[in-house]
Amino acid sequence: MAETGDVKKNPLSSEFMVACEIKRLHKKGEKVWYNKLLDTMDKKLSKMTISKAINTLFDWGIIKGEYGETTPGRAGRLLLISNEAENLVDELYEKYWKDQN
Repeated sequence: MAETGDVKKNPLSSEFMVACEIKRLHKKGEKVWYNKLLDTMDKKLSKMTISKAINTLFDWGIIKGEYGETTPGRAGRLLLISNEAENLVDELYEKYWKDQN
């Protein structure tokens, strides 16, 4: 984690940071699953925070899970933004996240 003086604090909650990262990866045409999310966000949030955020996003209906191929020959639960939350996450991504990466 970077020191506070070096990085401007992101106004998004950890839950919406995770949702925006899922959106960013989808915009790049990539599939997203738990371990991939951990790898892409390892400098931003802890593993425990990401895990809790995913659970909360499922509870809120912001993300959904779909089983599919994660890496060639391996199946797992893919993380997707739900249809109902697509506009909200798009707005947050455009305003707060797209320039972060």
